Amino acid sequence: MSDGGVLLLTVMNFDGVEIMNYTEVLNTIKNAGLFDLYRLKCAISNELEKPERIKKLREKFRVGDVISYFDREKNALIEAVVLEKNQKKVLVQHVINREKWNIPYYFLNIDNADTDMHPGHREKLTRNHLKVGELVGFNHDGTHITGMVVRLNQKTASVATLDRGQWRVGYGCLYKVIDAELAAKFDIGWKRDPLLLDII
Repeated sequence: MSDGGVLLLTVMNFDGVEIMNYTEVLNTIKNAGLFDLYRLKCAISNELEKPERIKKLREKFRVGDVISYFDREKNALIEAVVLEKNQKKVLVQHVINREKWNIPYYFLNIDNADTDMHPGHREKLTRNHLKVGELVGFNHDGTHITGMVVRLNQKTASVATLDRGQWRVGYGCLYKVIDAELAAKFDIGWKRDPLLLDII
């Protein structure tokens, strides 16, 4: 909120570029009806396919650049190298696993927008607030359990623990955990034993 109660649907990033404030946008449409959301979806789909928008975006990067794109399944940004720029799609190679993907231009986060969505005060987490690779915690029969999100399902998150435990937990029962030391342990464990984070 800005002074006077006006919603700030855009913010400035570190490069001085005006970008969307996704948290505020989500809050704005939270109480919208299904038809309202459908109407917005139609308008947004039309904008995504506009040749002039695609052309403008194509001019912002070159083959060989390292860019990030948004992965819907992981709800997170993925770093990749641009291999080819085609008319409607761009061929990229994942920096970590070297997989190649032919993706639409609108997947690309060229302006380095902050894609995270943050819950409000006392608001429970939803699928929109979490991403694969994040640390979370939950309570199971009085025991505090911490793990890493490995998949986002429709109603639950699949969570893996360092002892190879696998859990499906409702989003509203989770909370985010910030622990650099624990995150490093997960990173080391993944490199030594990929089965540690088997998706449920």
